[in-house]
Amino acid sequence: MKKILDIIELIKSKKVYYIPFVYFVIVILACSPIIIAMSAGFFGSCLGCNINEAGTDDCIRLGIPFGSVLNIMGASFWLALLTIPAGAIAIVGWTIYCIVILVRDKKNKVLLK
Repeated sequence: MKKILDIIELIKSKKVYYIPFVYFVIVILACSPIIIAMSAGFFGSCLGCNINEAGTDDCIRLGIPFGSVLNIMGASFWLALLTIPAGAIAIVGWTIYCIVILVRDKKNKVLLK
């Protein structure tokens, strides 16, 4: 029962509210090149454009040339080779930071009592 009360007290202290939000932001930023490349493929197939890394057609729809923009968006997939490992390092670092803060807070509460 004591552990449950400690968890409730920790949640009420508002120190853990931002922790899941930061994990969410890290994952979104790490996966953003993949999301961009998949959206380029989706919009390219909806518009009937040929999207590949070797080159692209003009893909003019409604008087707007979409080909070069979709080609750049599709090639952004290679940026994931940098962002996913950086995101993994950021998640590990954030987890260590959160553990240190929570342990330090718990030790401070023990010392104050």
